[in-house]
Amino acid sequence: MSVIIVGGGMAGATLALAISRLSHGALPVHLIEATAPESHAHPGFDGRAIALAAGTCQQLARIGVWQSLADYATAITTVHVSDRGHAGFVTLAAEDYQLAALGQVVELHNVGQRLFALLRKAPGVTLHCPDRVANVARTQSHVEVTLESGETLTGRVLVAADGTHSALATACGVDWQQEPYEQLAVIANVATSVAPRRPRF
Repeated sequence: MSVIIVGGGMAGATLALAISRLSHGALPVHLIEATAPESHAHPGFDGRAIALAAGTCQQLARIGVWQSLADYATAITTVHVSDRGHAGFVTLAAEDYQLAALGQVVELHNVGQRLFALLRKAPGVTLHCPDRVANVARTQSHVEVTLESGETLTGRVLVAADGTHSALATACGVDWQQEPYEQLAVIANVATSVAPRRPRF
């Protein structure tokens, strides 16, 4: 019986690749994604950049993914941590922990291209893209997912990897508990005329 993953962003795509690698393709995986990764409109693989911790990069290497992403990565060798309005701060350096880097920064659009290239070749993985879930029927022993294309999939495990406000999780009756932090974050891409210094903040 197969695993059905709804959502092919970072979480869904890497999970599908991990299952394929660790089961040597013996456990079938159906990955359903509504938007082709080539599109800049893909909500999970847009122009944003994210930082991946060294441990995350090691796990991605273990499942054969990091090797395809490394060319697009910028190493984080120093991190400066401070809190506005407070006197204390700390600086972390990779060399102090016998590491080549504390983490890596990658642009999501590039990551999406590479992940889906790997998915198309991954043993045991079937891509349903672009496609969406039309209906979900659950029983004690399995789950049945009907796609908008008309195809019906049957599996033992259904993974909701379709984003923060998961429509699938809501449809399956998952309740949300939210805790407001009263904080805002601004995300922007900045182009510089000179190479950026290594410390990250």
